[in-house]
Amino acid sequence: MKRLLFYFPVNPLAKNAGNVTRALGFLEYFKKRNLEVDFVSEKHWGTFTAEGIAGLKEIGLVNEVYLLERKPKKKDPVSYFFGYKLKNKSFIRKTNPKGGILNRVTLHLQQQFNDLLSQTHYDYIIISYAFWADLIYKNPLAAKSLTIIDTHDLESSLLQHEDGFDVSVALGDELRRLELYDQVWAISPEESYFFSQFLGDRVKYIPMMLPDPIPVSSSSNPEFDLVYVASDNAKNVMSAAWFFDEVYPLLSPGIRLAVVGSITAHVPKDLPNVTQMPYVEHLETIYVNARVALSPMLEGTGVKVKVVEALSHGLPVVCTERGTDGLPFKSNNGCLVAETPGQFAQFVDQLLQDTDFYKKQCEMAKNTFQQCFSTAEVSKRLDTALSITG
Repeated sequence: MKRLLFYFPVNPLAKNAGNVTRALGFLEYFKKRNLEVDFVSEKHWGTFTAEGIAGLKEIGLVNEVYLLERKPKKKDPVSYFFGYKLKNKSFIRKTNPKGGILNRVTLHLQQQFNDLLSQTHYDYIIISYAFWADLIYKNPLAAKSLTIIDTHDLESSLLQHEDGFDVSVALGDELRRLELYDQVWAISPEESYFFSQFLGDRVKYIPMMLPDPIPVSSSSNPEFDLVYVASDNAKNVMSAAWFFDEVYPLLSPGIRLAVVGSITAHVPKDLPNVTQMPYVEHLETIYVNARVALSPMLEGTGVKVKVVEALSHGLPVVCTERGTDGLPFKSNNGCLVAETPGQFAQFVDQLLQDTDFYKKQCEMAKNTFQQCFSTAEVSKRLDTALSITG
């Protein structure tokens, strides 16, 4: 049985974000392929409880869980300063240039990671995010493993508005980190193309993987006409403000909208025919009771997981141009891309009023999911990347 070390910053059982969905999908795939997986993370980055750690083990997704400390305990100030702090500063100067992207790897974090590699040989080492890429920086212990960085995003793009950001330094820094690895996994075709211009065929397109879809309710009158699912990150808050200020007033008065997720904290209260649900444990219960999904994203990079989730349930999506980021098909994909508030509202009305048009978009949504994001399709890509046969 082959062994795999999987680094991910939060508990994959949290099920509260798209990156978690991706990690959980990988762990379930590894289990199906009979890989023995050890899970490693940074202790104070994500929220890990004894129950959460036990949960990962109990369902058989991982064999062991290791939580690493960012720095050693300061027992003696003098020995801490000369024995660790000065060495760590030198390490940081080499790996974290001014103007570059965030680097979460400290010397102590890398030393603990090295201890794991010295104790056990892993056939595969998968690190999530360029922020932790330097865990294998100048690390001979990783030489006999297939090393993989799962990028999740082009981090330089995400951080470009941060104070002190230097685009040339940041891009060079990010590519330097990715170049440490045998394979670079990209979640979208756009990022795969960009990375491959510098890193060649070591770049592998591994899209978001979701479970097989649950059929949409056959009811002719589902509870909701529209569903809008989002967290409350800054880009979603800005997008929600645009939607409710510019688009919502243009919608037909009788349209029933469900708003789901922490974004509800930023949605006006007491809007007619708007149901707000801050938390829903099983999102499929909402998708199967809605006709159309919304994704009014104005900014953001990478695949929009909520768009893929909607497509998996056969729901057409009305979105802005950013909503189709990460979709291999830019047309005939089940998404209607609006460039103005008026066009956004017009697409909603057309889907709700034109039965033939609606059915056609539903079919496109299902096809896009099955061909690009289904477990079966993405598993084939993973099998190829990991040289797994049979």
